[in-house]
Amino acid sequence: MNTPWAVGEYLVVPYQPFQGNLEKNEVILAACEAHPERFTVPMTRGDMRASVAWMLTNPLSLTWEVWRGGELVGILHLDRIVPNVDARWHFVFFDGELVGKQALLQEFMRRAFELPLERLSIEVPENVASLISFVRRKLGFSYEGGNLKGSRREHSHFDGKRWYDIILLRLRRNEFQCPSPLSSAPP
Repeated sequence: MNTPWAVGEYLVVPYQPFQGNLEKNEVILAACEAHPERFTVPMTRGDMRASVAWMLTNPLSLTWEVWRGGELVGILHLDRIVPNVDARWHFVFFDGELVGKQALLQEFMRRAFELPLERLSIEVPENVASLISFVRRKLGFSYEGGNLKGSRREHSHFDGKRWYDIILLRLRRNEFQCPSPLSSAPP
């Protein structure tokens, strides 16, 4: 999973924060700061940028850059990795759109299960219903524990104004509808 791969117009490469064009770090941090709902991490002294920078450079995590042409358009991130068991998955696309990215995300899931993992977990604030719906309908995730309202961690996400519950979602390897490998080696 630490080699570049492509799906359609997207190229996915391992994130190397201190190599290449360092301006990419500013693009990534600004976009992640604009989408705090995608990173259910405790903020370092209320500083989302510092929290995301810590998360992306944590040696116990794995992060990939997503490129379309010469433009950096998103990141994919795994943390809380317990080999052979589980990892928490975060993804953010800088255009805020998930339309057209389902095949890319499914290919990432296929590769993540090869790490190997038994399951992938996603945590989403309850007020981001569109993301919860996308993850459930398009990617096949279920509510943790099978609860129809969703298993949750109460008052775990603060958006600067109000506290929200975090909805816990998971996908087990045996539930993953594995499409044929969609990726190709990068050009």
